[in-house]
Amino acid sequence: MSHDHAHVREFFTPRAAGWDRRFAGDGPAYEAAAGALGLRPGDTVLDAGCGTGRALPALRAVVGPSGTVLGADLTEAMLAEAARAGRREAGALLLA
Repeated sequence: MSHDHAHVREFFTPRAAGWDRRFAGDGPAYEAAAGALGLRPGDTVLDAGCGTGRALPALRAVVGPSGTVLGADLTEAMLAEAARAGRREAGALLLA
């Protein structure tokens, strides 16, 4: 496994703006995955490598308003798309 963060950023930065359109139909998969994690209201959850934060709303729905949702990514452009899509309301966005 490569730990070359620059390579990761080079790959994802130019793709960030179109990422959500490319994977528009995967919302139900995020909901199913979040539900299968065994999280409870009030829990804390980290989505490491969250990209545009598509899983954050599903995670927020499971842990509720008393829980903590964190989305971390290496690519600033992906986090900017998450914020633009309003996903900052579902969880804190962190540049790793």
